[in-house]
Amino acid sequence: MGHRIIGCVETYPTLEGKLTKRLIIAHRGASACARENTLDAFKKAIDSGADMIEFDVRRTKNNVFIAYHDEHIQGEMVKELTYEAAEELAGRHGFSIPTVEEVLENTSGEIKLLVELKEEGYEKDVLEVLLKHFKDDDLIIASFNAHSLKIIRDNYPKLKVGLILAEDVSRDVMQRVFKPLRIKRSMGIEADYLILHWRLLGSGFFEKAKINNKPVFVWTVNDERLLLELLNDERISGIITDKPDLAVLLRERSACAE
Repeated sequence: MGHRIIGCVETYPTLEGKLTKRLIIAHRGASACARENTLDAFKKAIDSGADMIEFDVRRTKNNVFIAYHDEHIQGEMVKELTYEAAEELAGRHGFSIPTVEEVLENTSGEIKLLVELKEEGYEKDVLEVLLKHFKDDDLIIASFNAHSLKIIRDNYPKLKVGLILAEDVSRDVMQRVFKPLRIKRSMGIEADYLILHWRLLGSGFFEKAKINNKPVFVWTVNDERLLLELLNDERISGIITDKPDLAVLLRERSACAE
């Protein structure tokens, strides 16, 4: 039998495997089906049955928090644009940029959030907005920047934070994160989660995280075979994917087989 379409992704019935429960985290929403970091992508993520939505936060010149990943919009720096100007630029290219308030209003009570802080200096202001709509237990705050996470930890001790590491993380950083075999405060933060690029699978981070009882999320996984492999990997607590509908389908398929 050939492949068929499930939602907006292709699935291959020849794949097999017994899966255990892993969180499915929609990367910038269901961004394989809709433009990333938009209300449409977030709605599709909710409809897919994902457990969480990951989205990015930036701040405009007039202090509006927006769901947007890049530093630039059509060549213009986000931080140098008012929200109205940013929205006008986006509109010329056929999309809309939601404010964080809009994201929260459309997701509160529907799904949990993994919120990535893309900049420094706005941490407390962002959290004031988030906590008007979401409880502590429904949020994880993530960043590549350990200093930002330390500010969150110091001011909001009940919130969970996740340190993001890219595939090109240096050996020096790895040694500083685990010394010995624990998340080190010399990084500026004792993280609740490690959020690792999937290419770090063989780096030793996963084993050390397990020893230290640190949950690991893996980003960004879209390949069906790799999704299946990671859904079976006991070292992993969550998978960040552009295809949450596919990941949920694979997870549910194993539950039906048990």
